[in-house]
Amino acid sequence: MNRKLHFKSKGVFIAAAALFLVVAGAVWYAFFRAEPDSISVPLGVEQAAIITYSGPVVTVAPYKWGVAVNVRLANVTERPDSRIYDVRYIVNRDGTFDLKDYLAAENGSALEGLPSFKFVGDPKLSKNLDTRIQETEEIRVDVGGRYYETLAALTVLWLIWLLLLIFYKRPGPPAEPDAGPPAPTLAELLRGLLTRLEAGTLDAEGKAKMEMILLQRWRDELALGPIPMSTALDAIARSDKAGEPLRKLQHWLYHPASSVPGTEIAALIAPYTLEAAPPAAARAP
Repeated sequence: MNRKLHFKSKGVFIAAAALFLVVAGAVWYAFFRAEPDSISVPLGVEQAAIITYSGPVVTVAPYKWGVAVNVRLANVTERPDSRIYDVRYIVNRDGTFDLKDYLAAENGSALEGLPSFKFVGDPKLSKNLDTRIQETEEIRVDVGGRYYETLAALTVLWLIWLLLLIFYKRPGPPAEPDAGPPAPTLAELLRGLLTRLEAGTLDAEGKAKMEMILLQRWRDELALGPIPMSTALDAIARSDKAGEPLRKLQHWLYHPASSVPGTEIAALIAPYTLEAAPPAAARAP
């Protein structure tokens, strides 16, 4: 009987010890091995969080200057009894933050029952960020299909096409307009007027034209230049060569009872019907 009690008490002790070990293991796992209630994220790198919420429509809280976390909604999926929000966030400085602090209800009500999503901005994870990006992303971009050769060939064809548009069958410059026959000289005009004078058909208009031509001839011979006609007329009248012919011409033109015969005027005009010789070049002293 005593032996049976001994075995029974020993079994109870073993069972109690096993139960203690199980409870102790559960407590150790709960306090020392449980997953942390926040995650560590590098600074300046966009992260993603999926939130399922059945309350009012969620939107991003109004932006404030100097905020530690930048948040945006990438996508919203409608479900019959809830909505699934694809939330993207970037941590700007170290510290512990809760994503729900940066969300608000679209209608301004309280977000009751919105799950907490805590994270820690860890600057240590950002020190070798460039190195980690280079390890995960391929920097070189290879373009296949002879892209650059094709681009060069198309460029050459485009230049040829442009040159053809510019130069092929391009009309030549327009021909110079026909200047027509040269204007008659003063000598030629005087010859025509002299013929009419000798034939007795020279009218008042012809006489006035004859006077203007002779005055221009005398201006050229005396090299008077672009001076007023009144000044030129005085210079011609004082000239030894043209003064006397000018007085005879004006007396014949403006005095109907003039004693100057037409034959004398014809003889006066005849020397001027010859082409004037070009002026001799001035000799250097």
